[in-house]
Amino acid sequence: MTPAPAPLVLLSLWLVLSGCALPAPESGQLLRSEPTPIAEALFQVRARHTDLVPVRVVFPSDDQGRPVRPSEGSRLPALVFLHGGFVAPEDYLWLAEALASRGFVVALPSHPLGLALSATDNGRFARELLTSPPEGSLLQGLVDPARIAVAGHSLGGVVASKLALDGDFAALALLASYPDSADAGRVPSLAVPSLSLAGELDCTAPLPRVSDEASRLPPPSVFAVLQGVTHYQFTVSDRKDVTGGCTPATPLDVAHERIAEVLSRFLLAALAGRGTGADDIRQVPGTEVTVP
Repeated sequence: MTPAPAPLVLLSLWLVLSGCALPAPESGQLLRSEPTPIAEALFQVRARHTDLVPVRVVFPSDDQGRPVRPSEGSRLPALVFLHGGFVAPEDYLWLAEALASRGFVVALPSHPLGLALSATDNGRFARELLTSPPEGSLLQGLVDPARIAVAGHSLGGVVASKLALDGDFAALALLASYPDSADAGRVPSLAVPSLSLAGELDCTAPLPRVSDEASRLPPPSVFAVLQGVTHYQFTVSDRKDVTGGCTPATPLDVAHERIAEVLSRFLLAALAGRGTGADDIRQVPGTEVTVP
């Protein structure tokens, strides 16, 4: 057998090491068509020279999966959402869909081994995708770079707080989470509005701990507790809570509705320069609100 030419060998080695990125999508696949169409698209973002980071993007669309842009020519606010430990990003599609129906673009980056701490900068690469998308992709000209928030559930919130402390985002939302204790000295320097959203019956991120950590977030911040809600009700299913003996007192569909409502009211206020929206959040049923 004739040996392969050296340039071909080098090219093959480069492809193995770097991977082959998918073409940047020009439209998405519909997640739903009623009452308002919502679509998703999968991007692959080049990171750390050799890595490809999969990023799901969920957005308001027409019935062909093309993004709907404001008629006045403005751009949409966005959220980079980081998944919890060993929870797949698609387990938060319900939340991304709810936010997209309210006019947000939501990016959900993946992390190696299902752990956001394994690649803490993947959220930053997702933000770069929104602000500097591939030419001709559906994201081009869609997102307002000045109105991008970061949020995370559980371990994802720990990493989200690191990204917010680095100054890359306009707002921070922690869902059943709190900042890394290693960042305690930096937390007072957080310079953006923040939301800490807790479940009253959370057995994984207990309410007393979340409440104590929320009290350390500098203003403008808001702490909200959802009555009867457990840890995994922030995901697509609360089965892990139930099988672990942590029984919710609020039905999953009701918990989802309230989580999405609180988060969207916070984001609408924070990304418009109107603080945390604490008064609006107080109007969500089953929610107790504290302004530290």
